[in-house]
Amino acid sequence: MSVHTSDSIQTFLTDYTNELNAAVASRAFPPFVQKWFAVGEDCSLTFSHETQGLANAVRLWDHLLPKGMEEGAPREVLQWVDRIEDGRVYSHRQLQGGNAPRPLYGLQQTQFDDRTLISEIKIESVQDEPRIESDPEAARSRLGRIFVAFAEAFNEFFMSGDSDLVVEWCSPDIKMAIDSTFWGMGVIMPHNRIAKTARFTLEGFEQVADDRVVAQVSFVDWGGLDGMSPWELAFTPDLKVRELVISLEI
Repeated sequence: MSVHTSDSIQTFLTDYTNELNAAVASRAFPPFVQKWFAVGEDCSLTFSHETQGLANAVRLWDHLLPKGMEEGAPREVLQWVDRIEDGRVYSHRQLQGGNAPRPLYGLQQTQFDDRTLISEIKIESVQDEPRIESDPEAARSRLGRIFVAFAEAFNEFFMSGDSDLVVEWCSPDIKMAIDSTFWGMGVIMPHNRIAKTARFTLEGFEQVADDRVVAQVSFVDWGGLDGMSPWELAFTPDLKVRELVISLEI
């Protein structure tokens, strides 16, 4: 394997960040992905974020999700209840609308506490439509009906941007977790979720191996939100992105 020098990685990360900003503004993500990612070698992009507390959850919903007519919205999430175990609703979901060229699919776990408030939401995005056998009785159960009503309220929030419609369903200490991995040209899909106004700046990086770095990247104006987005990147010998793991610090 070729050895990537600090200078070559600095040049790569600087150029990559500049072209990412251009692609975010133009929404021309396919050529960007084809240039920078090893799409012929099963490259991957993972996005993960965890937060706790209702104020932090609302911050995500208010800033990171396009609402009303932002970013080609409105959007809606279609949810299907698969099963219910110990107050936890397992569902699969389809996010549609907005500027995304195709629906985004996912699996969701929604935990209800003893007051029937939502205490935890875990979302795992998947690259293709999941094939799951759902229990038809689950959606007709009391908790299934409550979950469906919550899903409807969330779609009202997507239309109006009024997060108070969602807040009343949630526990004050709600936990939110997002974990998504995409492969090959599928890495375009999380790019489509970046707000058109967002801009990224490379703040520094640490080379942790010949083919791997951890970069500190800041962002501004993602739906009015500023923060940090650490990137962990692994490269191919010809300096293409083989793996990219993104998290948020907001």
